[in-house]
Amino acid sequence: MRSLLFIIAVLLSVGGFSQTTKEVKLALKSLVADEDLKNASISFYALDVDSNKMIGGISSSRSLVPASTMKLVTTATALEILGPNKRFPTRIKYTGKIDSNCVLNGNIYIDGGGDPCLGSDRFKRQYGNFINKWATAILNLGIDSINGRVIADATIFDEQMIPATWIWADLGNYYGAGPSGLSIYENKCKVEFSSLGKGDSTEITCVYPYIPNLKFENGVKGMITHKDLSYIFGAPYQESRIVKGGIPTNKENFMVKGSVPDPAYLTAFELDMELRGLGIKLANPSTTIRRLKNDEVVISKEKKRTILTTWSPKLIDIITLTNMHSINLYAEHLMNQIGLNRYGSGDVGSGTQATTLFWKQKELDVDGFYVNDGSGLSRFNGVTAKQLVGILKYMNESKYKDLFFKSLPVSGKSGTMRNFAKGTVAHGKISAKSGTMTRVKSYAGYVTAKNKHRIAFAIIANNYNCTSFEMKKKMEKIIIKLAELEK
Repeated sequence: MRSLLFIIAVLLSVGGFSQTTKEVKLALKSLVADEDLKNASISFYALDVDSNKMIGGISSSRSLVPASTMKLVTTATALEILGPNKRFPTRIKYTGKIDSNCVLNGNIYIDGGGDPCLGSDRFKRQYGNFINKWATAILNLGIDSINGRVIADATIFDEQMIPATWIWADLGNYYGAGPSGLSIYENKCKVEFSSLGKGDSTEITCVYPYIPNLKFENGVKGMITHKDLSYIFGAPYQESRIVKGGIPTNKENFMVKGSVPDPAYLTAFELDMELRGLGIKLANPSTTIRRLKNDEVVISKEKKRTILTTWSPKLIDIITLTNMHSINLYAEHLMNQIGLNRYGSGDVGSGTQATTLFWKQKELDVDGFYVNDGSGLSRFNGVTAKQLVGILKYMNESKYKDLFFKSLPVSGKSGTMRNFAKGTVAHGKISAKSGTMTRVKSYAGYVTAKNKHRIAFAIIANNYNCTSFEMKKKMEKIIIKLAELEK
């Protein structure tokens, strides 16, 4: 095994530290020599984007799993390709005719446009009670009966909601919710548990929103813990879920968040129920285009007439939340929208291909640039610190420069960086995205140094032998040193 001193010597010989200041150089040497990183892979690069001067690097062209810093790639690409004011529509339509007896001899359609935010609590003022608005607009057409049904159409996106490289353990949980052409409530549900019973048993007391036909096999135990240690297992469109792990003992209404198996169907079901609640009769139960195809039902090609359109927030608002709070679902929607824009196909493969090609055309060296999803949840992703900095440098010169910069969490103040570098010289001076997975830690973004220059940086570590928190503190030291640069 090579000694740590030999590795440091190699790094120095290839110019890894050739242009760093003394303090940054010492911090980098200390990181490489850290015993907790003896089995780890590290990639680091920092560039003064004002002077175009390299500050320093460690294995800056080594491709590593980036976790959620992949969202920087996705949001930057979406902003450049789609523009900050892009909105996504959800249209309520009908087919057939309304006769003199107030009967619609046709169907109501909900045509999804790939809006990731529909019904999200983050945009309550944007949407209001949108289900009721839809139902009321249908009622105002003079309809009191529908000789058909409510049909949800999510076909703007690929039917395969989940990127193929995501792991099974993530899929049933809220952070593993896949993008649908017709998403609702961020495709997550809330499962309430009670651990008040005898022994370590728990009981599921409520699921919100109500999802028809969804069943849970509860294997969750009450444990001596303060955290949610439960996991939900289940694939898209699967109407059964298995829940395992543990929750704190002696708790009532303990909330666990899971993914919705079929968001389009849930949307159709809720509109169906709202229409019935307003006194409108429907001849058939709600469904989706996917379900009709699976049942080999012939889909009518009748002309659809639009009743009303519900628009998403602007793209820049979606991007800001994606980066600020690291929302996987939003990032996956953006990746699908990139594919839809470039190739007319709303699927992850088209989006990732379009993303790679976009940056190649911008003269980024894409060797080792492996994009397999939009959020960074896939362990098949690979990116180098130098590539992340290259994208950050490009965005620093973009016409959307200020919008992109403001979308990033700020150290000690906001989003996922609110507890980073608090009370140090770097407090409020770092605008960056963090990334965390099992044995993966990363940060990428901008530092405003003491000399007022903006430094683009990226640091990624895989397979370290310490806790995630300890790895964060090690990286924090490096990034704080960047903020202290005076020359």
